[in-house]
Amino acid sequence: MKPISSLLADSLNSITVNSNNKNIDTVNNGITVAEKIENIIEENDIKPEGIAKFLSEELSDEKSYGYFLILAKENKGSVLLQVLHDTKDADSRGVIRRNKAVYFMGILRKKGIKTKFKKDEK
Repeated sequence: MKPISSLLADSLNSITVNSNNKNIDTVNNGITVAEKIENIIEENDIKPEGIAKFLSEELSDEKSYGYFLILAKENKGSVLLQVLHDTKDADSRGVIRRNKAVYFMGILRKKGIKTKFKKDEK
């Protein structure tokens, strides 16, 4: 199975403003990039475990894999990947003061996405 980063890159790199390919899915023909990402996730049967692994690797926070797994199970993959994209963009511009994982969580909170989970009492 191809890594999630390769699947997304292969599918989304064809979406450009000046593309001569008129058969691509764009906002103008009713499919948003988020919907396209969700379709890629479904078509390739990407599990929450794969998204969690990808998040932990890209955010350089492998020790938090379990937490990212909970996030991936509780939220749409496209939302998490969009927030990851925003985080990586901010990192490339040098605006992250602490680390990428903390910045990622801040964006999730600003979007109103649940970031705190209680442990099940047994």
